[in-house]
Amino acid sequence: MSSSPEQKKRRKFWQLGGRVQKTVAAVFLSLLTDSLRPGGMPFYAAITAILCVQPKARDSVDVAANREVATICGGAAGMGFLFLERAFPSPLPDVLRYALVAAAVIPLISLSVWLERPKATFLTCVVFLSVVVTHSGDVHPFFFPLNRVLDTTIGIIIALAVNLLPGKFRKGRQKPADEDPL
Repeated sequence: MSSSPEQKKRRKFWQLGGRVQKTVAAVFLSLLTDSLRPGGMPFYAAITAILCVQPKARDSVDVAANREVATICGGAAGMGFLFLERAFPSPLPDVLRYALVAAAVIPLISLSVWLERPKATFLTCVVFLSVVVTHSGDVHPFFFPLNRVLDTTIGIIIALAVNLLPGKFRKGRQKPADEDPL
């Protein structure tokens, strides 16, 4: 008896490839590990794990390196910006502060290019903005960027460890090397 196209589609939907299984394992381990760390924000470790589990091990290492560089650069720049704001306190109108924040993105983009990490540009700017826009009122501008770097590093280490495990997570047919194992 032959299956209908709809039945085949439904069965295929629930067949999870090795990359999906590895991603789920990396997310779980990242959430669990980072939740045990005082000051940890497991959300950032988990999203890093999702980004870093790639179809090919070499791609995972490249994505992880870009993610780490971006987080360190964006976090350090954001921390520096907040320290400067506190060192030279003067009430700026929001429009002027936003203009300074936007202008600060220019050297971050240039830094990514200079470091030959153009794929890190987006995340560098996102981390910077998350620090200076959403954490400007924090008691100390050091803690969020530091914790963000630690969360990211935890997610990277776990994702690489899980993704680089030898063997297949999934039993069944072997997929060609160039096929995405989702």
